[in-house]
This record gives sequence, structure tokens and C-alpha cells, in this order.
Amino acid sequence: MNKPAIQSVANAFSVLEYVLGCSMISEGTGLADIARKFGMRKTTARNMMQTLEYCGYIRRTARGVYAPGEKCAMLSKAGCFAGQIREHSVGLLKEAAERTEESFILTTLFNGQRLIVASVSGNSVISVNPEAIEREQKHNYGRVTTRLLLAYCNPEERESFLLLNGLPEERQWPRARASREGMEAELEAIRRKGFCEAVDAGFFYAAAFPVFDSGNHFIAALGAYSPSFRTDEAKRNLLLETLRETAESIQSKLIKRD
Repeated sequence: MNKPAIQSVANAFSVLEYVLGCSMISEGTGLADIARKFGMRKTTARNMMQTLEYCGYIRRTARGVYAPGEKCAMLSKAGCFAGQIREHSVGLLKEAAERTEESFILTTLFNGQRLIVASVSGNSVISVNPEAIEREQKHNYGRVTTRLLLAYCNPEERESFLLLNGLPEERQWPRARASREGMEAELEAIRRKGFCEAVDAGFFYAAAFPVFDSGNHFIAALGAYSPSFRTDEAKRNLLLETLRETAESIQSKLIKRD
């Protein structure tokens, strides 16, 4: 293998990998240990660690040692989605769409934003195109998958999302009342119910269920769309049942893969 074009970048990744390894068997590692391990001056090691900390890949613990930061968990999540979650989910979304004749979408939070992992349109003559909905809906908080993601994600991911998007406006999420307290009350209501649903101005019905990994950690929001004119009580029940079963199937496949 050829030498890296930018050695300092390669060095930074080597140090990051070392910190990750240390964190698997202890709280982390100190500056002196890093400098000794890589033959660096302490000032060079300190500058590198400060840069990694600024970028979110490293954090300082209460004892002053270096440990993996939030961005490391984000990278792990990306690898999991690329390696197995998306692979298994696409086929299951297609099965759900065939069963209900409606559209399905899988979303997650990544780097403070809502990310579409996979989407499948229903096979009816008239169906809701999930990606068209994404283009037309200007406000993140108007989507049931966004609301469910925020209800079930960890506090760090929620804060990252709020930092980039701000609090929901009254027109985006009326019941959240454009306040942190109102939004938290709505998120708690979603968690109690176990799913989220809404009707968009009479045009389509939408619902979303949480998806968990093999360790029962929340990883994604699975959503479904159906035109309002054909979403009677029977169709609503079918969609909710299909969402629940599909979310469980995704988790089951991850457990088998493990």
C-alpha cells in the first residue's frame, strides 16, 4: 500500500483508533500515553487531541483522560446502517407496500438531521410518493417520522437536532405550542402511545413506529403514507399492524445477523 498523501490525517485516525481501543478496556487514555505510543511531542499530541475534541470525535472525561466522543457513535451507526440495516429493510418495506398497497419510508437521525434510509411507493394507481412528500414538506416538525425520531432518540441527538433546526413553530406543530415544554410534552405522549400518526390537511394519513436494534436501542423511525380518501378504520388498522410487524422484522433480522 502506498504512503498516505496527507500523513497528519493518517496520524489523526491512528490516534483515534487507539483511543477507541483503550476505551474498550478502560475509561480512556491520557496525553502522555498517546505521545509515547506514537512518538510525538506532547504539544503535537495535545494539538491533535484538541482538534479531534473540537470536531466531536474525542471528549475529555471528568478525570481528564481522552475517550470517544459523540461523533464516534455516529460513525458506528452509519456503519451499521450501511452494513446490514438498509440491506434488510428495503425488502421488508417492499413486502409492506405490497401487503397494504401504500407507501413506506425508513428514516433516522444523523449529524443533527433527519436522513431517509429507504423508501418504497405503493402500487395503487393513486398513492403517496414519500420522496415527493419530502420535497413538498418544508418543515421538519410536520413529519410524523421526525416527531417519532425526537421522541425516542437519546438526549444528545435531540439537542443536536434542535441546535440546527430550532424549536417547532406553531404552524409546524401546533400542539407543541412553539416551546420546549410543549414539545417535550408531545414527545412524552408519543412514547406513551408507542407510535405517531397524523392527517396532513386532509390529503394523506401518516403514521410511524420505532425500530430497535438487537440490543433494544432505538435506531430508526418507520413511516407509512396513505391517501386520506381511502384511509378508513380498516386501512388505518392494517397500516399500524404492518408498521409494527415490519419494525419487529427488521429487529429480528438484526438479531439473527448478530
